[in-house]
Parts: sequence; C-alpha cells; structure tokens
Amino acid sequence: MRKLSAIIVAALLAAACSPSGQPPAAEQLSEPTPVNQAERRANTHEGLPSLAALAEGWNTINPGGDTMCVYGTPYGFFVRPDDPRKLLVTFPGGGACWSGLTCTDEPVGRMDDNPKTVRQEDNPDGTGGVFAEDNPENPFLGYTKVHVGYCTGDMHIGDAVRPNDGPLEPGQTRISDTLHFNGHTNAMTVMNWIFENFEAPETVVVGGYTSGSFGTPLYVSLMADHYPNAAVRHIGDGNGALFIGENMQPLPEAWNAVEVLNRHVGFEDIDAEGFSFEDITIAAARRHPDIVFNQVITARDMVFSEMIEYLSADEPILNYIEAGQRYVKDQVPNYRTFLAGGEKHIVGLGYFDAIPQRGNRNRGLPDVYDRFYSYQVNGRRYRDWIADMVEGRPIEDVRCADCAEIEYYSPP
Repeated sequence: MRKLSAIIVAALLAAACSPSGQPPAAEQLSEPTPVNQAERRANTHEGLPSLAALAEGWNTINPGGDTMCVYGTPYGFFVRPDDPRKLLVTFPGGGACWSGLTCTDEPVGRMDDNPKTVRQEDNPDGTGGVFAEDNPENPFLGYTKVHVGYCTGDMHIGDAVRPNDGPLEPGQTRISDTLHFNGHTNAMTVMNWIFENFEAPETVVVGGYTSGSFGTPLYVSLMADHYPNAAVRHIGDGNGALFIGENMQPLPEAWNAVEVLNRHVGFEDIDAEGFSFEDITIAAARRHPDIVFNQVITARDMVFSEMIEYLSADEPILNYIEAGQRYVKDQVPNYRTFLAGGEKHIVGLGYFDAIPQRGNRNRGLPDVYDRFYSYQVNGRRYRDWIADMVEGRPIEDVRCADCAEIEYYSPP
C-alpha cells in the first residue's frame, strides 16, 4: 500500500508523462488526508484482540502464532471498525516471487522490501479508492474494513517452505536462509478472526487487488460457506493476465498452491496438471452460482506486461487477458469483466493519476485523481459498476473501444 504522501510526490514528478485521454472534471480532484503516526502506533495490538477491544479508526493487529512473512518476520493485518453488519475484506498484492532469485531485491530479483514485510505504511489510513472515508460517493462508507497484510509473494495461497538460494552482493548477508510461502496460513488467521468476531453480517464484500486478486475467489467461497444468509460479493481488481500456460507453472509449484486449494470444499478437483489461476474462479463460481465473480484490468497493464515478459510469454498482454476471460466464461455463467483502456495497474485500492493543468492555473502542477472514481469505459463508470454489483443489481461485461487510452469520467 502506498502512502498518500508518496503518491502525491510521485504525481507531481509525473506531470510530464501523464496518462492519455481527457482529464476528468475538477470535482474529481483528491486531497491528501493527514495521518497521525502516533495514533497509528497507539492502535497497534499484539495477538488477536476482540473486535470490541479495537479503537476507532484503523488498527494494526500482529497476530503472531503460525503467521509470518516470507523471511520469517512478523505478519500483521489492519482493521477499521464500523457497522458490523457490513464487511469489506481486501486482499492487497504487491508482487509475486517463487524462488531465492525472484524474491531478491530489485534490480537483481523481482521484489523490493515491500511486500516482503508488513509495515505501518501499509495501513490504509489516509488513502483513497474503497478506503476514502471522506468521499460521499464511496459505496463502502460505514463498512467495517479488514485489510489483509501481504508479505509472502504467494498471492495469499501458498503453504510451503523453500531454501533461499538468492544471489548476494559482495559483503551482503542473507536475511533468511528460508523462504516461507505462508500466505494461506496468514489469510486463514484473518478469516478465522472475522468468523469469531462477526456473527451474522448482512453484506460481505471480498476484494482482491493485483497479485492479491488471484486467490480471492477461494476466500469469497469460504465467506459464503460460513455466512450462508449474507449477501457475499467479489471484486477482482487485476485478476487476470497470467493465462500463459506452462510459463506460469513455477509459481504455484513453489507455493504448493494446488494442494492448498484441494483442502477446501469445492476446490478438490483442481488439478496441478494444466493448472491456471482462472481455475480458482471457476471452482468458486460453480460452488456459489448466486455470486457474480468479476475481473477488472487495463488492456495494457504495465506491471503484468513486465511480469509475463519475465516469464517468457511473448504475445501482447491483451491476448492473454481475453483468452483467460473466454476460458472462464466458457465454463461458468456468473462471471463479468471490466476491461479498461490504458496501461495503469490497479484501480480501486487508493491509486491516483496525475493530470497536468493546461495554462497556468495552479502554476502548472497536476491535479491528482482517484482511479476508482475517475475511470470509465464507454460511459460506464467503474465506481458505479462496482456499486451496482454490491447492491445486487445486474452488471454487464464492459470492454474498451480504444484500448490504448484511459477514459475518464466527468460529472454532468
């Protein structure tokens, strides 16, 4: 999770290379929300406190026990109490790694320090998107929010211990000789805390974002199993683009992901041979045909483009995105897709675009726009598409016409 201050700084530096397309109206301008660091530290809890023991605002929970990050360091997650009848549970991403080399810091490997640790700056306090508490258009105002920490590089579906044989620079010491792909244990710790503290929520929305989105259909299914009378919804922000066949196999093999999935009712028949991440969505959609599973992604997603290139997949990313969509839609009817133009990565989790001013207003500095409220396709606004889904209204497949450019919403 980016700190909002860092986003604003990055936005100012990005003024000369802003996204294409027409900017939204000034009403979409976002302002930073001050974050009280002392309050964050005071709202940190060791162990697994009850919901009643949490403070107002965002709390950090360090559960201990069997939870840990990829190098064996402590794990944490974040909770903002509000209406217990409405839950938003978010599974963030931040990258994937599956070996000592790929878990090594960039530029030698694929990862930097985050998401290999859970830090206070991962706290969503003060960010935007679905966490924007000061935006009256946020469909999740009043929801109790649970933000699942991510620090294992395994898309929240790993349960394996591997040797850390990553390269070392001269004089560098290894942080850990072991890689703990512990994402499933961490996630289930959070899930079980939710089950113990929320007896009968009426609405549960489970959102996955970028690499955190691939495993979330499993956790949607578990939520629906545990709360059969609740309206359970799914958001798959970035759940796609890795439908690349054998090139993708090193990831689930390193994480023991298929064996993890096979432990759960409805996922026993997923086969390691020919496995794709789309199989998780298919299994969840078959088990819960009343839930509309979905995917939102941009047609030229820059992050996933780099990842599939690293995995030696050489076709344009849009080919893989749409092949994966067809694969799922051919097998289940309760799956919808929102394919936006451009190359940005992640829409709903508090990410922003910088739009340079024309003329000398604001001395030429850019406005900063929250993607969740600003992106649209063919006039269909992403925020509204999600709000309709949450409220149980039908949603349709949406596909960009000119997929090279982002289309921005402007209020009437």
